Amino acid sequence: MDDTPYSFLISAHNPVPLPGPAPAHLPPDAEMVATVSRRPGNAPLARVYAGRTTGHPFWLHSAPDDRPLCSVTSAGPDTHDVHAADGTPLARVTRRPGRLLPWPRRVRWTARPAGPQVEITGKAGTWYAWLLYVVTAPAWLLWVLCATVYSFFDGSPDDFTFGSPARTRWRAPGTGTVLDYRGVSRTYRHDPRRLDVRVAYALAVLRTGDRARIRA
Repeated sequence: MDDTPYSFLISAHNPVPLPGPAPAHLPPDAEMVATVSRRPGNAPLARVYAGRTTGHPFWLHSAPDDRPLCSVTSAGPDTHDVHAADGTPLARVTRRPGRLLPWPRRVRWTARPAGPQVEITGKAGTWYAWLLYVVTAPAWLLWVLCATVYSFFDGSPDDFTFGSPARTRWRAPGTGTVLDYRGVSRTYRHDPRRLDVRVAYALAVLRTGDRARIRA
């Protein structure tokens, strides 16, 4: 992997099967729950493992050699610590939930890297996407209601629900966007020159798990 910006996605539902058991240093109950790849079906860039009974939400390993990249552990409600393979702290990731009252605010993800680097912050959805979402809400709610009633009589199992604005740009003062989640394509645009790849993958897995409910 060079320093050229690239896109990747998290495949959580049907990860590429691992040819063989999980790495020996992981707990016996560890299993692969997701992969990081450039496109669906491509050879993975990294694999995500999680255990059922351990305190570690997940581990990230590079592919295809399964070399340990980092581990992510819970440090409290909506707070996770990212550690390098040798245990060195890399960053603390926090999630601030969104709310409507007493004033609206978006979900915010923050990563505070260890050392002199400044923290990066990303808010779910752009302000103009949320404005359009609110303004058009009556129209698409009516459409969803009509489509749901139609599917009830037609027997169609289609899901007609709409998700809220999802695009998230992580920025740091003086460096611009270091990681960009694009909700339509569900891909992450990463700049390795400005953000450690291990922190980028950890952020992506946590954010994807928040929406897709990856078991952690």
